[in-house]
Parts: sequence; structure tokens; C-alpha cells
Amino acid sequence: MANSTAKRVLLYRFDRQPLEGMVNASAGLFEERIELITPAGALHSAALEEIKALCFTSMIAAPQDLFTSHNLFERRPKSPGLWARFTFRDGDRLEGMLPPNLLEWPGGGYLIVPPRPGSARQRVFIPRPALRATELLGVIGAQARLAVERRKPAAARDPNQINMFEL
Repeated sequence: MANSTAKRVLLYRFDRQPLEGMVNASAGLFEERIELITPAGALHSAALEEIKALCFTSMIAAPQDLFTSHNLFERRPKSPGLWARFTFRDGDRLEGMLPPNLLEWPGGGYLIVPPRPGSARQRVFIPRPALRATELLGVIGAQARLAVERRKPAAARDPNQINMFEL
């Protein structure tokens, strides 16, 4: 997301209603404060401690609540990555898929793909101060690759081939 400009988001806070707006993702989105411009043109600045989650969307049309509608996977996810469950300070829970590469994780929190992603909820940024607990539920993708490799038949050995090492 480093090459992007303005992104449409829903900013969830612990004490108030979600706030719709645009953030400049390339201008240090995951720093100590997040600046958001509302559709009315007002500028809001929020510290990471005040933010519960930042939901990236492509359109805001009757948004579903991120924490009550499809906040947990109904079955094991199919996309590769780390399947995690996040418990927030207020007791709400949200599951999501993290990239398996730790270098892709923002320093101030987690950028996840939520259950049933779509135009109303593409990705979610969860600040670390918003969380009470984080659980790793599974590593998706590695086992499937190993199972395919196990199914491959061993290459037949040519009897004319000279052994390099005696075992």
C-alpha cells in the first residue's frame, strides 16, 4: 500500500460511531496518529489508542458492522497465510488472515483480510493498543504444499548411474 494515495475507510472507535472518510495511505498511515478527511471535508485526527479498527472499503453503502456481521470464519479459510483471532479491549472478537511474511506487517498493528471480504470490507488495520489478546489459529497453505510433494512418485534410479557417496 506504499504506492497508493487516498483510500476510503471506516474508522471504528471504542467510544463512538464509525466515521467514514478518506486517508492518505502513503503519508505514514500506520504512525502514531491517523488523519481522516470526512465526505463533508472535515479533518479528523485520531491516536492509535482511540482506534479500534480501520476498515478499508471501495464503497460505503449501508456498511455491515465489522464486529457483529461475519466477524469469524464459519470454516477453515482457504487462502494462504496465518489464520488469527483478535480479542479487543471491549471483548469484541474478529478473525482474519495475516500474510505469512512478518516483514509485510505494519509496526503499529496488524493488516488483515477479514472473513467474507468484499467491497464493504477489503482489509482491516487493527492497532496493537486496541487488543487484549491475539491467537494464532492455524497456518494455511503449507500443509497443502507438503501433501502435494508427498504424492509425487520418487524418481526411478538409473542402474548405470555411478554413486557419488556411499551410504
